[in-house]
Amino acid sequence: MVVSDRANQLINKFVVSLTTGKILGYVTDINVEVEGDKFFFILKMKVVENLGKGQGMFTNETKLRIEPSDIVNVGPDVIIIGDGKVPPLREIESLAQLRGEYEEVLAQLREKEAVVNSLKEEVSSLRRQLDDAQRELRRCEVMKEDFEHLKEQLLKQEGELEMAREYIRVLEGMREDIDSIRKLLESLVSETLESTVRGIIDEELNARGLKKTGFI
Repeated sequence: MVVSDRANQLINKFVVSLTTGKILGYVTDINVEVEGDKFFFILKMKVVENLGKGQGMFTNETKLRIEPSDIVNVGPDVIIIGDGKVPPLREIESLAQLRGEYEEVLAQLREKEAVVNSLKEEVSSLRRQLDDAQRELRRCEVMKEDFEHLKEQLLKQEGELEMAREYIRVLEGMREDIDSIRKLLESLVSETLESTVRGIIDEELNARGLKKTGFI
């Protein structure tokens, strides 16, 4: 029923070939043939001649066997066929729609590509910053190692300094002892010397029959 209705829409219309640009005829009747799962339109047409002289007339009749896919478009007065080389108008419109969608997707892809390029530049910048940070980190690690080494040396020097201070305290204590011993020795030597000298003088005075001197 659908095929029959569609076939009836093709009657009383001119048939124009889109590939040749010629009017093939005027449809006066149509039949439908079925082969397997396909069907064909058999167009009975009157051929139009003498169009170049400004006049048109119908002459002989002819038949044209076409597939539904050969029909590009059906207008009020004209059937446009593509002889299997031109897709139907709906497909062309669909292709045009697909082209529009493709261009829209392409524009979106270009925008995303711009975003990706921007992200790549940002990643490159971050990598450079990371390299700088790693170099700074290595420099800080070297400084830390130097600091630890200096700290060890300082602790060692502090230990040596404390030992030196202790040694100085010992020496100061020994100096006090030495001063005390020296004073004691000086006192003993002085007393011994005075006693010895006095004894010698007294003996000499006694030998001479003189008295001892009181100031010695």
